[in-house]
Amino acid sequence: MRAPRLAVAAVAGTVLLLAPLAACSGSSDSGSSATTTKAENAGGTEASATTTATTAGPAGTSGQAYTGDQAGFYDVPDPLPEGPHGSLIRYQVIDDDEFDGATTYRIMYRSESVAGDPIAVTGLASVPTAEAPADGRPMITVAHGTTGIADACSPSVTDRNAEMGLVESRVSRTFLVAATDYEGLGTPGRHPYLVGESEGRSTIDAILAAGELPDADPGTDLGIVGYSQGGHGALWANQVAAEWAPDLEVLGTFAGAPASEIGVLLAASKQVKGFGIMVIAGINAAHPEADLDDVLTPEGQEVLKEVDEGCVGDVFDAAGAAEGELFVPDGNQTPPWSTLGKEQDAGTEKTNDAPILLIHSDEDQTVPTFFIDQVESRMCTNGQVVERVDLAEGNHGAAAVPAYAQAMDWMQGLFAGDDVVTNTCASG
Repeated sequence: MRAPRLAVAAVAGTVLLLAPLAACSGSSDSGSSATTTKAENAGGTEASATTTATTAGPAGTSGQAYTGDQAGFYDVPDPLPEGPHGSLIRYQVIDDDEFDGATTYRIMYRSESVAGDPIAVTGLASVPTAEAPADGRPMITVAHGTTGIADACSPSVTDRNAEMGLVESRVSRTFLVAATDYEGLGTPGRHPYLVGESEGRSTIDAILAAGELPDADPGTDLGIVGYSQGGHGALWANQVAAEWAPDLEVLGTFAGAPASEIGVLLAASKQVKGFGIMVIAGINAAHPEADLDDVLTPEGQEVLKEVDEGCVGDVFDAAGAAEGELFVPDGNQTPPWSTLGKEQDAGTEKTNDAPILLIHSDEDQTVPTFFIDQVESRMCTNGQVVERVDLAEGNHGAAAVPAYAQAMDWMQGLFAGDDVVTNTCASG
């Protein structure tokens, strides 16, 4: 198997996670063709006019097959095509990122914002080339770690989703896999960073849309995985799944080093300036009624503008270089900020009987072990089946690789019907 760029990024240490890393570079017509005119693409440059950019997919396939340049792929149809959330809008084969025994796609699909508005979200997906089982393919959906908030930081724009690579290196021949970019990463609007319901909906809708790709043949059994911001997103995807996609059967969820305590991050903004700026930007994107003046000084609001231009490293650099005070003292105590942060905390209610695997490194210096202690305690108290694994070594990014290796063994065991779960809640 040729090592795909999506996986190489992880091994090379360019893991796109919740860490201060510079992680990025820079028609609803149902007929047989459509025309894309000049438009601002995800990277902020003009896409040249392309004709016959979309064509009808194979019989039984929803969405439009896109054959134009990559920049034009991110031009969102206006109005959006009708359909339920999770409907595939368009897809594009990624010829140079094919996993062993699978076809990799860039996808755009319909979802719904926290406010209830229809939106377009993008991501990646892969479909095995082998014939599907009679009851459909098993499925995994991936929530990715922090890349940033600007469109150019979207994993599908950069073709760098390290976590999808870690999943696909194990299951590309057998599993239907999807990896969301999240709302607002690659598509219009600011990404609601660490807003749980937004992440959860995007993550679930990605696998629904992947199920409409050519030869996808989806089953109903689903695994959910994610690390760091993605660990938060995975827990929220599990939380919303029963109501958002009741036909799916979640078999298990892996959350590695989850950024679970958003209320804590908001309260500690002065100490973790870069994260604080991004959390405030994300909550404000989903809840515009939350006034930025209550939490950010004028200088802080100037720094916040960086989230729409640069990726995570750029935001951290801008916040670190600021000489004045960025945050209003005790601004997080002002309604609605006083409740909105904590409302994004993960694992606050029991979701289903499917087990949850938590993995964290004792040497993680980015997401403190306090976070996993808190989310584990909440879920155990709520009667969730939780298995916790503590890695002895590896800082945040480095620990993602062994964490995913263990998680994929665990996940494949669940799908095989093996007894692989140790309920560490029961053992105290």
